[in-house]
Amino acid sequence: MNASISSFPGNAHLADTPIRFKVLVVDRPGPHLDYLVGVLREVGYNVDATSDSEATFRKMRSSVRPVDLLIIDLESLHGVDGLRFLHVLRKEDCCTNTHLIVTIRGSLDGRLVDVRSELAIRASFNKLRPIEELLCLVTAILPPRGHNLRSSRRFPVKFLVDYAVGTNRQLFYANNLGLGGIFVCNAQPDPVGTVAQLAFTLPGNTVPLKAGAKVVRVVQHASEVGPLHSQTFPPGNGLVFIEMGPEHQRLLKEFCDEEETRIFRLPTMLGNRLIDEPIEEVTP
Repeated sequence: MNASISSFPGNAHLADTPIRFKVLVVDRPGPHLDYLVGVLREVGYNVDATSDSEATFRKMRSSVRPVDLLIIDLESLHGVDGLRFLHVLRKEDCCTNTHLIVTIRGSLDGRLVDVRSELAIRASFNKLRPIEELLCLVTAILPPRGHNLRSSRRFPVKFLVDYAVGTNRQLFYANNLGLGGIFVCNAQPDPVGTVAQLAFTLPGNTVPLKAGAKVVRVVQHASEVGPLHSQTFPPGNGLVFIEMGPEHQRLLKEFCDEEETRIFRLPTMLGNRLIDEPIEEVTP
């Protein structure tokens, strides 16, 4: 590192406060629904699921805790006009504070764009994209287990990181990345407090970024859990950046801004515009 290095003062500590938000997923029966429900439960949400309009009303009304987030594929509601269904649902007392993510496989119904605020539609998600990006949306709206205490959002990624502690240098895959830090997969993770020197090249770029980073989180391999848990929470280290040159900070910010726009803006049918309304988190 050199004299032009800037520090990251917002990364002094992380906390962990369990939150049990209620999520209802409405989608066609099948692997996508099963996997999404499983992943959300592994993260720590209270999750229920259904596949038709009548059951959706019934579960919304009977839920002991009001549903905080409804993830719904309107095309799964056979014979029902999706916009009309959402209008009727919004009038229910149990839905006053429910937020929506509309999942799609093609273009978003243009009618939804004009009523997104009225219906509390926070985002749309194309199911052809990786489920990790949908999870990224969900945790941005309903931050579980202290995720809201991070100084910046994390985005799902996969690229190699040159990871050096002293003279020991290894290559690990990155699992997520944000302005403030990175998670690297490591079958034998280092203890909290370990300082590492990192080098990695961002997707779509050719300039290797270099950073000093400190381990603040350790995820150990859990042999007693199933493969879904291991895939959602791979063993490794969460690190916060403590040193990075200004030019490399700029490149990192450009990448994160592009991911922010790609994942967290509501796409429309109208000339491929993006509605410039950032996702804001919900407090319990």
